[in-house]
Amino acid sequence: MQQFVYVLEVVRGSGYIRAHFAQTAGAAQRRASRSVAGGVWVETGEAGQPLRLLDGQRELARVVRETVDYG
Repeated sequence: MQQFVYVLEVVRGSGYIRAHFAQTAGAAQRRASRSVAGGVWVETGEAGQPLRLLDGQRELARVVRETVDYG
């Protein structure tokens, strides 16, 4: 069985840290308020990466949509 999940990835150093898994993109966004200060959410229009949290041109976090296969 396959299920979609939304993963909050926070920028740390030179990469991303997976901070939270959620059932909806909105839940992942709300969780970001605990990990990241400031920024504005921007819709990317991409299917696999629907949202990015930006502070000017700098990316602070992103929400990534993935498929999890439960066997």
